[in-house]
Amino acid sequence: MKLRHAMVALLGCTLVAGCTEVAPPSDQAHSDVSAVFSNIAQTKTLDPHIAFSSEGTLYVRQAYDSLLEYEPGGITVQAALATEWKVSADSRTYTLTLRDGATFHDGSPVDAEAVRTSIERIQAINQGPANLARDIASVTAPDTRTVVFTLEQPDVFFPGILPKLPIVSKKAIDTHKTAADPWAKDWFATNEAGAGAYTLVSHTANEIRFKAYDKYWRPFEPGTPTSVTLRTDPDATTAVQLMCQGKVDMIGGIGPDQTDQAAACPGVKTIQQTQYGVRTVFFNQQTSGPPADVRVRKAIALAFDYQSYLDYFKGKAYPANGPLPANAGKLGTPYPDVARDLDQAKRLLAEAGYPDGKFTVSYLGIKGLAWAEFFGTLLQQNLQELGVTLKQTFVPWPQMVSLQSNPETAHDLALLSVNMVTNDPTAMLKSAYVTSAWADKGGSNWGYYSNEKVDDLTASVSTVQDENQRAEIIHEILGEIIADQVAVWLMRPSIYQPVLEKWDVKYEPMDNNVMVRFYFARLKS
Repeated sequence: MKLRHAMVALLGCTLVAGCTEVAPPSDQAHSDVSAVFSNIAQTKTLDPHIAFSSEGTLYVRQAYDSLLEYEPGGITVQAALATEWKVSADSRTYTLTLRDGATFHDGSPVDAEAVRTSIERIQAINQGPANLARDIASVTAPDTRTVVFTLEQPDVFFPGILPKLPIVSKKAIDTHKTAADPWAKDWFATNEAGAGAYTLVSHTANEIRFKAYDKYWRPFEPGTPTSVTLRTDPDATTAVQLMCQGKVDMIGGIGPDQTDQAAACPGVKTIQQTQYGVRTVFFNQQTSGPPADVRVRKAIALAFDYQSYLDYFKGKAYPANGPLPANAGKLGTPYPDVARDLDQAKRLLAEAGYPDGKFTVSYLGIKGLAWAEFFGTLLQQNLQELGVTLKQTFVPWPQMVSLQSNPETAHDLALLSVNMVTNDPTAMLKSAYVTSAWADKGGSNWGYYSNEKVDDLTASVSTVQDENQRAEIIHEILGEIIADQVAVWLMRPSIYQPVLEKWDVKYEPMDNNVMVRFYFARLKS
């Protein structure tokens, strides 16, 4: 379903009379089914109100549920811990009804107080998903099954935010909090107390194990994984080898060449799905070097050979035209696709005082991912034609995050896949292009970009009821970001990953292309 159609369905549903769930399937007997997923990195914390990177989300989505969720592999919002939701005429008040009988893994009930406390905890910790919850003015619990959200300003996309706000056990918070740690962050960092399909069994440096929660509010149908292992393989080549040996069922985040290598093995297939993201290389706006000049940034972007990079993905990627993917909804008049123009790049460098180049810029990429390494090699060749030297550094993902989270150690250029995390297209801008999302504050603004106009306009979009008016505002925001050449926007990738043939499974486009919710996977009979 196209995003704009999904949004129409969502708004039509909530603005009329709220939404109710389809009754879950009847309980059925099942045998033990195991699934092993390989990722390039493991979450640094198990706290669902801090973990918000792709590897953190991979963990959180197994152990924690939210009030609402996105349909498996899709972008339509549906019931989860809440069975229905209604919205006021001004889109400022949302009232949700909780389901009966849902419990946390510690046995306590999923009630309105637990929801209210979870949202307060997210806002108090002010990390991870807090950026999405910043416009929640209050949460009240009129009774045990009713939760009322009052927003600081109208938000037509608010139901799409709720799937990203994990609900945790109030009992666990109360049991493990201390005077110095009132939200039990120390405990949640290494333990879990969710209401999701799986409970935590063990957590080591390279592996997280889950088992099915036997009191989960949904039945485990035959073929649903009852034990799940998230293993860490920083080198994707290792993951591919293990898959070819039948020891890994699914892989996340690898490029098309490595996916094709895996698919060449017996018993392996590929999954291709629509993705809502842009492969992005951020310029460090805080540098004192040449990239501090927008003309230099534009020259570097114009020197890059976009077509060769697209060709590398063998039809699994599409041209980019800025910070948002073209399939993100109604975005106003499209900007031109980015394209190489070496002559203009040379003119801009001359205007900036570098007619012969003769400077060095640094690039930081993910070690072990061929598509990140290929970009560095290609850009290095392209910049040589301008007389510019590219110094490449490749490190494991956790180290990359650590480097970019400090303006003093951030590189001139750093590659990051920026994806939509809700069905609000501007949520992607809020996560990576506004001042409050700087990397040293836990956001994905790896360029440390700050533009007051972008901040103000981005904050206002979701308050606008008219879709055409929203599109005009988004178009204006994109124009600001493109004019400032905040990044090199490489392309829009598809989800294209290898999976053992015995599985029916979908990856999650609203949770980055490394994510699977295992409760919705099925082993073929």
